Amino acid sequence: MKREVMENADLAIFAEVGIIIFMVVFLAVIVRVVFMSKSEADEIGRLPLEDGEVMT
Repeated sequence: MKREVMENADLAIFAEVGIIIFMVVFLAVIVRVVFMSKSEADEIGRLPLEDGEVMT
C-alpha cells in the first residue's frame, strides 16, 4: 500500500527541481571562481594558514 501511494504521488518533479537547483548553484560557483581576481584568490588561499590575526 505504501508503495502504491508513493508511485501515485508523482514526486518526480522534486527530483528534477533538485537537479536544476544543484546545477545552477554549481555553475554559479564555477563562474565565481573563474572571474575571481588574483588578489582575492591569494587572500582566500592564505586563510587556512592564518592564526586568527586580522591582516590588513
